[in-house]
Amino acid sequence: MTPAKLNMGSGPRSKVGFVNADLHAMAGVDLLCNFSRFPWPFKDSVFDEVHATDVIEHLPDTVRVMEEIHRVTRPGARIVIKVPHYKHANAFKDPTHVRFFTEGSFDYFGKNEYSYYTKARFNILSVEKIHEYHIGKYVKRLFPRLLPWVERYLDQTVESLVFTLQTVK
Repeated sequence: MTPAKLNMGSGPRSKVGFVNADLHAMAGVDLLCNFSRFPWPFKDSVFDEVHATDVIEHLPDTVRVMEEIHRVTRPGARIVIKVPHYKHANAFKDPTHVRFFTEGSFDYFGKNEYSYYTKARFNILSVEKIHEYHIGKYVKRLFPRLLPWVERYLDQTVESLVFTLQTVK
């Protein structure tokens, strides 16, 4: 059986081997889908992998979106979510963004003390910080102990976050 993969909000960035789903019809989109309407048009536990690049911040109900991702993925499925960092101007300049994310935003879907909001559970495998102008790469190489301070106190250094999660059922 071939693994089923979903590329949420694919837009023009279609991926080979994925079901490329978007709200708008365009080249590379396999399925029109409004990810703000529930339930999504997929069966339970059908996907082994889900990619959501620059889409979750446009959806008004993050908890419900994560519950749907949980519903449509198999146990152990890999979920990759890329979102703008809350301190970066990119999070605010797009008028269609309705939600901002921090490094701890997906802790609420794991073993966090506040995880009682939902039964959707994910292991957080990694949280990658994407640095604007690669400042983090240079600071990390030259002054590795300085990078956490730079990220914490200087705005605009972390452009986006990439979360890799794993479905727990």
